[in-house]
Amino acid sequence: MTALLAPRPERSPRPSLRPVEPRRRRMATVPFAMVVALVLAVGMVALLVLTTALQDQTFSVQAKQREAERLADQLSALQAQLADTRSVQNLAVAAQHLGMRPNPYGAQLQLPDGTVVGTASAVTGVEIPGVRYLTPEQADAQVKALARAEAERKARLKAEAKAKAEAKAKKEAEARKKAEAEKAKEDAAKQGTQP
Repeated sequence: MTALLAPRPERSPRPSLRPVEPRRRRMATVPFAMVVALVLAVGMVALLVLTTALQDQTFSVQAKQREAERLADQLSALQAQLADTRSVQNLAVAAQHLGMRPNPYGAQLQLPDGTVVGTASAVTGVEIPGVRYLTPEQADAQVKALARAEAERKARLKAEAKAKAEAKAKKEAEARKKAEAEKAKEDAAKQGTQP
């Protein structure tokens, strides 16, 4: 063994030193909890506002639907009234109020060419013997007379019912008095037999 130093291995060039990146800091627990609570609170408020807005819209839609139903009912009533007014019966009444009478011998027009079929004749109002024509005053008088007769009939029926009720009450009162008199006689007879 020799006392010589062993040769050193050649050193490889050292890598250059660079600063270590600082460690990322974790968010502390309390601020993190506050951020989560804030996000939840904002979400709840937004949900409440959204729910309220939807509810308001629902109420307004329901109100509009009710209004549409009311208007549809009114429209159908007006259409029924219009159909009734256009009916043949009402047309005849309106014509009668204007002084018109039906003409069984009237002439007819053929629309495509405008030719007249038949001969037109004036109407006197007696062409149809079974039909009576009334003036509006006569019709009103008949309606009033019928209403008066109906009121008299109802009053007569009411008076008859009242008379029957009074007769029944009178019979019941007489039967009660008779029963009381018999009971009094029996009581008197019992008192006379008892010592």
